[in-house]
Amino acid sequence: MGLVDWMWVAGVFVVVGAAATVYLRARLPHEERAAGVAALGAMEPRQFMYLVLSLLHRRGYERTYDQKVPLQPGEYLLERDGQRWLLSTHHSQAYEPGSTTIAEFGSQLRQRGIHGGVLAIPGRFPRGAAGLAQGHRVQLVDGGHHWQEFEPLFDDSQLDVINAPAQARMRRQIRWAWVAAAVVALALALVGQDRSRQAAAERDAATEAPQPEPVAGNPSPSAAEAPSDPTLAPLPIEQRRLDVAQAIAQLEHVKGAIWMTGSTLRVEVDIADFDPRAELCPLLEADPELRASRVQLQAPADSPRPVRFLQCKSF
Repeated sequence: MGLVDWMWVAGVFVVVGAAATVYLRARLPHEERAAGVAALGAMEPRQFMYLVLSLLHRRGYERTYDQKVPLQPGEYLLERDGQRWLLSTHHSQAYEPGSTTIAEFGSQLRQRGIHGGVLAIPGRFPRGAAGLAQGHRVQLVDGGHHWQEFEPLFDDSQLDVINAPAQARMRRQIRWAWVAAAVVALALALVGQDRSRQAAAERDAATEAPQPEPVAGNPSPSAAEAPSDPTLAPLPIEQRRLDVAQAIAQLEHVKGAIWMTGSTLRVEVDIADFDPRAELCPLLEADPELRASRVQLQAPADSPRPVRFLQCKSF
């Protein structure tokens, strides 16, 4: 290999190692956020409650007391702009309230004459929960979505302890990335040397051996055309359910859409005469596995119209 070839191999080593380093450093905030959420989940319930109260205090909430409003364990009465809010903390990584829990919490708020509520967990609420909670005047606070608000509540020493494993893991991965870059560069250098020796041998053989006379013949048949790639497999049905619910939630007059079961989709609307067959059914019918799902259409709370059930397509 010549000097130019060695410079090219060295350039590959630098590019591969630097690209891996940039990628791993860019992922560090994500790793630190995951470590922070894990730290929230490992806290004592009282410690997590104090953090939530501090976060809400920064948002303008103040804790208040009223003997006329009985509180259950894990509940705290707050006030902001002259209105009462009820904070409920359920300290569990596995706690993911669905539509029923949020609706029940909203109903309790109305029965107790409280303007709105806040549900707080250290983990992450499921997709679609925010839209449903907004319709019940409930705010959701979790570590997964609001770590940037929780992070300033820790001092530097606590953050160092939380982030140390992620930073140490990144440094190890960067070292291994440069080792891998060196292996790739070495493999390219060996391949280049083999090709150089082979090319030199072919040149020597060509100068020593007589050139054969050209022989007319039939052209070699072309290689058989490779079969085309098969169609990519469809997305898992769980992902397709989430995508359909998200698309329906963005329709006009739809306040929220969430799957109650694998075959029942609950849709909340803000008008009584909403036409589901014209709006919802085209989105469900586009998927052969979801077109026969049952739709639970929830009319507005002030509407006399009862809950409706329908099926866009039968099996």
